[in-house]
Amino acid sequence: MIFNITKVFLLFLAFIILGCSKSGNQTSDNKTSGNESQTVLASDKSVEIQCSGMTCTGCESTIKSKVKKIDGVKEVMADHNTNVVKASFDPAKTNIEAIKEAITDAGYKVESVK
Repeated sequence: MIFNITKVFLLFLAFIILGCSKSGNQTSDNKTSGNESQTVLASDKSVEIQCSGMTCTGCESTIKSKVKKIDGVKEVMADHNTNVVKASFDPAKTNIEAIKEAITDAGYKVESVK
């Protein structure tokens, strides 16, 4: 009886370990295939914007969602600890002013642009 319980436990443990590994690969593959249209190209531009007013991860999410809605924005990262928003974009479709406006419209103040 103990031998059977040990076997079941080991099979269960192996299933969980293999399942997690497989799941992680699927997530990674989905991210890659889902972001193909969002690939940052050499012709894209990047901007770093110093903001004020971000206090939490919710603020980060708000800014990211507003900026991502702009046609031509490829990637957005926001950090409430440093109050920095970084974005890469296609200059043929949008510009820094549009990104600044989205941040301001979200309720945050743009302090400087690098």
